[in-house]
Amino acid sequence: MNPDPSFPSRPRRDERESAAANDNGLFSYLKYFWGDKAIAAITPSSRYLVGRIMRAAAVEGARRVVEYGPGAGVVTHQILRRMSKNGRLLTIEMNPNLFAALSRRMHDPRVALRIGDARQVDRIAREEVFSSVDAVVSGLPFAFLPSSSREELLGKTAALLRPGGRFVAYQITLHLVPLLKKYFRKTNIEWEVRNIPPHFVMTAYK
Repeated sequence: MNPDPSFPSRPRRDERESAAANDNGLFSYLKYFWGDKAIAAITPSSRYLVGRIMRAAAVEGARRVVEYGPGAGVVTHQILRRMSKNGRLLTIEMNPNLFAALSRRMHDPRVALRIGDARQVDRIAREEVFSSVDAVVSGLPFAFLPSSSREELLGKTAALLRPGGRFVAYQITLHLVPLLKKYFRKTNIEWEVRNIPPHFVMTAYK
Protein backbone atom coordinates (compact mmCIF):
# COMPACT_ATOMS: atom_id res chain seq x y z
CA MET A 1 0.00 0.00 0.00
CA ASN A 2 1.07 3.57 -0.64
CA PRO A 3 -0.37 5.86 2.06
CA ASP A 4 -0.27 9.59 1.43
CA PRO A 5 0.32 11.38 4.76
CA SER A 6 0.30 14.88 3.33
CA PHE A 7 -2.49 17.28 4.28
CA PRO A 8 -2.71 20.32 1.98
CA SER A 9 -2.71 23.59 3.88
CA ARG A 10 -5.21 25.09 1.47
CA PRO A 11 -7.61 23.06 -0.72
CA ARG A 12 -7.10 23.44 -4.46
CA ARG A 13 -9.92 24.76 -6.61
CA ASP A 14 -11.04 21.30 -7.70
CA GLU A 15 -11.06 20.19 -4.04
CA ARG A 16 -13.18 23.19 -3.00
CA GLU A 17 -15.67 22.46 -5.78
CA SER A 18 -15.77 18.79 -4.83
CA ALA A 19 -16.51 19.77 -1.23
CA ALA A 20 -19.32 22.02 -2.43
CA ALA A 21 -20.78 19.15 -4.39
CA ASN A 22 -20.62 17.08 -1.21
CA ASP A 23 -22.59 19.70 0.69
CA ASN A 24 -25.24 20.00 -2.03
CA GLY A 25 -25.79 16.27 -2.25
CA LEU A 26 -25.45 15.36 1.43
CA PHE A 27 -29.10 15.67 2.45
CA SER A 28 -30.47 13.59 -0.42
CA TYR A 29 -27.71 11.01 0.01
CA LEU A 30 -28.42 10.50 3.72
CA LYS A 31 -32.15 10.38 3.04
CA TYR A 32 -31.70 7.36 0.79
CA PHE A 33 -28.87 5.70 2.74
CA TRP A 34 -31.05 4.14 5.42
CA GLY A 35 -33.40 2.56 2.88
CA ASP A 36 -30.78 0.88 0.70
CA LYS A 37 -28.26 -1.55 2.18
CA ALA A 38 -26.34 -1.49 -1.14
CA ILE A 39 -25.09 2.02 -0.34
CA ALA A 40 -21.81 1.35 1.44
CA ALA A 41 -20.70 4.85 2.45
CA ILE A 42 -22.36 6.89 5.20
CA THR A 43 -21.67 10.22 3.45
CA PRO A 44 -20.65 11.23 -0.07
CA SER A 45 -16.96 10.80 -0.82
CA SER A 46 -14.61 13.38 0.71
CA ARG A 47 -12.42 15.58 -1.48
CA TYR A 48 -9.41 13.57 -0.31
CA LEU A 49 -10.92 10.28 -1.41
CA VAL A 50 -12.12 11.78 -4.69
CA GLY A 51 -8.66 13.19 -5.37
CA ARG A 52 -7.08 9.79 -4.76
CA ILE A 53 -9.65 8.11 -7.05
CA MET A 54 -8.95 10.62 -9.81
CA ARG A 55 -5.21 10.12 -9.58
CA ALA A 56 -5.71 6.37 -9.76
CA ALA A 57 -8.14 6.51 -12.70
CA ALA A 58 -5.98 8.95 -14.71
CA VAL A 59 -8.94 10.05 -16.85
CA GLU A 60 -7.33 13.27 -18.11
CA GLY A 61 -8.22 13.44 -21.80
CA ALA A 62 -10.06 10.08 -21.72
CA ARG A 63 -12.58 9.49 -24.51
CA ARG A 64 -14.70 6.75 -22.92
CA VAL A 65 -15.26 6.21 -19.18
CA VAL A 66 -17.80 4.09 -17.29
CA GLU A 67 -18.85 4.64 -13.67
CA TYR A 68 -20.68 2.08 -11.56
CA GLY A 69 -22.77 3.45 -8.70
CA PRO A 70 -22.36 7.23 -9.10
CA GLY A 71 -24.54 7.87 -6.03
CA ALA A 72 -24.51 11.58 -5.20
CA GLY A 73 -22.38 12.33 -8.28
CA VAL A 74 -19.30 13.71 -6.50
CA VAL A 75 -16.91 11.45 -8.42
CA THR A 76 -18.98 11.87 -11.59
CA HIS A 77 -18.43 15.63 -11.65
CA GLN A 78 -14.69 15.24 -11.23
CA ILE A 79 -14.46 12.68 -14.04
CA LEU A 80 -16.26 15.10 -16.34
CA ARG A 81 -13.88 17.93 -15.34
CA ARG A 82 -10.90 15.86 -16.48
CA MET A 83 -12.00 13.79 -19.45
CA SER A 84 -11.93 14.91 -23.08
CA LYS A 85 -14.38 17.59 -24.18
CA ASN A 86 -15.31 15.17 -26.95
CA GLY A 87 -15.52 12.18 -24.61
CA ARG A 88 -18.48 10.33 -23.14
CA LEU A 89 -19.18 9.07 -19.65
CA LEU A 90 -21.62 6.23 -19.00
CA THR A 91 -22.95 5.95 -15.43
CA ILE A 92 -25.00 3.02 -14.13
CA GLU A 93 -26.98 3.52 -10.91
CA MET A 94 -29.36 0.92 -9.44
CA ASN A 95 -31.00 3.02 -6.70
CA PRO A 96 -33.97 4.85 -8.30
CA ASN A 97 -33.95 7.72 -5.80
CA LEU A 98 -30.24 8.43 -6.22
CA PHE A 99 -30.65 8.11 -9.98
CA ALA A 100 -33.52 10.63 -9.99
CA ALA A 101 -31.56 13.08 -7.81
CA LEU A 102 -28.47 12.82 -10.02
CA SER A 103 -30.55 13.24 -13.18
CA ARG A 104 -31.96 16.51 -11.88
CA ARG A 105 -28.47 17.92 -11.23
CA MET A 106 -26.54 16.53 -14.18
CA HIS A 107 -26.79 18.49 -17.43
CA ASP A 108 -23.49 17.74 -19.17
CA PRO A 109 -24.26 16.44 -22.69
CA ARG A 110 -21.27 14.08 -22.50
CA VAL A 111 -22.84 11.92 -19.80
CA ALA A 112 -25.27 9.05 -20.38
CA LEU A 113 -27.15 8.34 -17.15
CA ARG A 114 -28.60 4.84 -16.98
CA ILE A 115 -30.60 3.18 -14.25
CA GLY A 116 -29.95 -0.51 -13.91
CA ASP A 117 -27.68 -3.26 -12.68
CA ALA A 118 -23.95 -2.86 -13.37
CA ARG A 119 -23.84 -6.60 -14.04
CA GLN A 120 -25.62 -5.75 -17.30
CA VAL A 121 -22.82 -3.40 -18.35
CA ASP A 122 -22.15 -5.38 -21.53
CA ARG A 123 -25.72 -4.86 -22.76
CA ILE A 124 -25.92 -1.23 -21.58
CA ALA A 125 -22.56 -0.40 -23.17
CA ARG A 126 -23.74 -1.82 -26.50
CA GLU A 127 -26.93 0.25 -26.33
CA GLU A 128 -24.87 3.40 -25.66
CA VAL A 129 -22.32 2.48 -28.36
CA PHE A 130 -19.54 2.15 -25.81
CA SER A 131 -16.64 -0.14 -26.57
CA SER A 132 -13.00 -0.39 -25.51
CA VAL A 133 -13.25 2.16 -22.70
CA ASP A 134 -10.27 3.92 -21.11
CA ALA A 135 -11.35 3.52 -17.49
CA VAL A 136 -14.06 2.09 -15.27
CA VAL A 137 -14.60 3.65 -11.84
CA SER A 138 -16.72 1.84 -9.27
CA GLY A 139 -18.25 2.86 -5.97
CA LEU A 140 -20.34 -0.30 -5.80
CA PRO A 141 -20.04 -2.24 -2.52
CA PHE A 142 -18.83 -5.55 -3.93
CA ALA A 143 -19.09 -7.10 -0.45
CA PHE A 144 -22.88 -7.14 -0.83
CA LEU A 145 -22.74 -9.10 -4.09
CA PRO A 146 -22.73 -12.90 -4.20
CA SER A 147 -19.37 -14.38 -5.20
CA SER A 148 -20.70 -15.39 -8.63
CA SER A 149 -21.93 -11.84 -9.29
CA ARG A 150 -18.54 -10.36 -8.38
CA GLU A 151 -16.89 -12.70 -10.87
CA GLU A 152 -19.45 -11.85 -13.54
CA LEU A 153 -19.04 -8.10 -13.15
CA LEU A 154 -15.25 -8.17 -13.05
CA GLY A 155 -15.11 -10.41 -16.10
CA LYS A 156 -17.37 -8.06 -18.06
CA THR A 157 -15.39 -5.05 -16.84
CA ALA A 158 -12.08 -6.53 -17.98
CA ALA A 159 -13.60 -7.36 -21.37
CA LEU A 160 -14.87 -3.79 -21.79
CA LEU A 161 -11.55 -2.08 -21.02
CA ARG A 162 -9.02 -1.36 -23.74
CA PRO A 163 -5.53 -2.86 -23.33
CA GLY A 164 -3.81 -0.78 -20.66
CA GLY A 165 -7.14 0.51 -19.35
CA ARG A 166 -7.81 0.88 -15.63
CA PHE A 167 -10.49 -0.36 -13.28
CA VAL A 168 -10.63 1.66 -10.05
CA ALA A 169 -12.77 0.45 -7.15
CA TYR A 170 -13.03 2.27 -3.84
CA GLN A 171 -14.10 -0.08 -1.05
CA ILE A 172 -14.11 -0.29 2.73
CA THR A 173 -12.46 -3.74 2.78
CA LEU A 174 -9.79 -5.63 0.80
CA HIS A 175 -12.03 -8.57 -0.06
CA LEU A 176 -11.87 -7.72 -3.77
CA VAL A 177 -8.10 -8.04 -4.14
CA PRO A 178 -7.90 -11.78 -4.96
CA LEU A 179 -10.44 -11.40 -7.76
CA LEU A 180 -8.69 -8.34 -9.17
CA LYS A 181 -5.50 -10.36 -9.41
CA LYS A 182 -7.43 -13.06 -11.24
CA TYR A 183 -8.88 -10.79 -13.93
CA PHE A 184 -6.19 -8.11 -14.31
CA ARG A 185 -2.44 -8.18 -14.91
CA LYS A 186 -1.47 -5.76 -12.10
CA THR A 187 -3.13 -4.29 -9.01
CA ASN A 188 -2.23 -1.30 -6.82
CA ILE A 189 -3.82 -0.58 -3.43
CA GLU A 190 -3.95 2.71 -1.53
CA TRP A 191 -5.61 3.69 1.75
CA GLU A 192 -7.48 6.94 2.36
CA VAL A 193 -8.35 7.65 6.00
CA ARG A 194 -9.73 11.15 5.37
CA ASN A 195 -13.20 9.84 4.53
CA ILE A 196 -16.17 8.50 6.51
CA PRO A 197 -15.66 5.59 6.53
CA PRO A 198 -12.01 5.26 5.39
CA HIS A 199 -11.66 3.54 2.00
CA PHE A 200 -9.20 1.46 0.07
CA VAL A 201 -8.66 2.63 -3.51
CA MET A 202 -7.78 -0.34 -5.73
CA THR A 203 -6.46 0.16 -9.23
CA ALA A 204 -6.40 -2.82 -11.58
CA TYR A 205 -4.67 -2.63 -14.97
CA LYS A 206 -5.74 -4.62 -18.00
